[in-house]
Amino acid sequence: MPRRKRMSTVADRRREILAQRSAMKEVYGAGQDTVNPHTIVRGPDCWHLFYGAWPGGQNLEKRHATSDDLVVWTKQEPVLLRGKPGDCDHAEVSEASVIEHDGRWYMVYACRPRPEASRRFSVAVSDDLWHWEKIPGDGSPVFIPLREWSGWTEDGVLECKDPWVIEYEGRYLMYFVCQNRWGDSCLALAESADLVHWEDRGPLMTFQRIENKFQGPSGFEVPRVFEKDGRYWIFVMNFWGTQYASGDDPFHFGEWTVLGPWHGASVFSDEQDRWFITHALRPFGQPSTRLRPMIGPLQGLCLGGIVWSEGVPVPVDLRHVVGEE
Repeated sequence: MPRRKRMSTVADRRREILAQRSAMKEVYGAGQDTVNPHTIVRGPDCWHLFYGAWPGGQNLEKRHATSDDLVVWTKQEPVLLRGKPGDCDHAEVSEASVIEHDGRWYMVYACRPRPEASRRFSVAVSDDLWHWEKIPGDGSPVFIPLREWSGWTEDGVLECKDPWVIEYEGRYLMYFVCQNRWGDSCLALAESADLVHWEDRGPLMTFQRIENKFQGPSGFEVPRVFEKDGRYWIFVMNFWGTQYASGDDPFHFGEWTVLGPWHGASVFSDEQDRWFITHALRPFGQPSTRLRPMIGPLQGLCLGGIVWSEGVPVPVDLRHVVGEE
């Protein structure tokens, strides 16, 4: 009689993931999906991953996975679908930031009504991170950058993207990527009291684009801002890879330091003050090139560790952070 194959347990899967040779472990491979824009949130029940899937270059729904330990993930049903024709998110449901406010969860996300249209921002709310409702519910966006400084037009400017929201002194700051009227790449800022009504504060910093077919992106992408020990840190993708800077407040940052070839990275901590960094879409170490086809297979979500040495973030093997060397 043939031996029955033993079913893989969560513990087995965890061991397999942590045994990967790379310091950055591929913790979530979503079948035919490829994780690109993503955000990870600690909910009351578990960790939640919200992401956009690629191939096709179009994010037509906000997909969802959950985990108890950040290592083993389970794919769930999508939480947001694209809107009907004419809605601001009919052609794309893209990069998002999720934050809690007054007992509810708010997701600010980039979107497009048509493939040729410029991106804008919309909002969805949830009581449990599983079930989401778009607001105001009429298919309209909640934020478009002011045309006085930005290069935003109704069609053709995709660079309004990558919102990231933090709370600061009782209000909410939204960092986002845009371009100015002269085509420079900007990290811009907006402010809100309720996460729905936003005031555009204009560019926080500006970077003249560097165009090179072997290297990219040519400007800012995927800002991530957080506070640690009274200091504010910003991580971004830019021409040389993922970079970071820090400052005494969330408006002024010092010199940039290149961290390395992370793509779309999020940096975050858990309740034990263990720090993590993500990487998505490309084999780790491959720069964000503009070459097609990309080298190697597209992939899911990778996770590594961060330790802070003399106030500086140092990437380490995930096993070092989770205590399983």
